[in-house]
Amino acid sequence: MADNLVNAVLLIKDAIIRSHYNAATLVNRELLGLYYAVGRYVSKNTRGFWERSSIKHISNSLQKELPGLRGFSEV
Repeated sequence: MADNLVNAVLLIKDAIIRSHYNAATLVNRELLGLYYAVGRYVSKNTRGFWERSSIKHISNSLQKELPGLRGFSEV
């Protein structure tokens, strides 16, 4: 009986760890896609359409709209 419980704990623990790893991988993949798309969009529009102040405005607006947002500063 004790061996079955030990095995159950190990199986469940492995499933949890594997699931956490898979979730982190998916989140990272999604964020990389987002950062690439945003960077590409900004890059295309800064070639003659926007000024440096436009990027600062977008960054500040995003910070106000989404408090705690990281990774979208003007720098």
